[in-house]
Amino acid sequence: MNIKFVELELDWPSDLSLFDLRNFILSKLLNYGEPLRWAITSLTAHSEKKIQKIYIEAVLILNEDKTKDINTFLT
Repeated sequence: MNIKFVELELDWPSDLSLFDLRNFILSKLLNYGEPLRWAITSLTAHSEKKIQKIYIEAVLILNEDKTKDINTFLT
C-alpha cells in the first residue's frame, strides 16, 4: 500500500444536486484508492455551457493494482 497526494478535476453534472455531491466525489476517488482526506479546492462555472468543474485535492491510500493507471486520470 502507498499513500499519495493527488489533484483531480471533475465535471459536476448539471442534474446532480448539492446534497449528492459528496457521494459523487467519494465514488470517483474510490476508483483509485481509499480517501484518507480530501477537499474541494476550486469550482469553475461556465454559464453558457452549463458546465461546472470541481477541483479536488486528496490523500489516497492506493491499492497496488490501481497505481499503474493513476497518472492517466489524475493530474
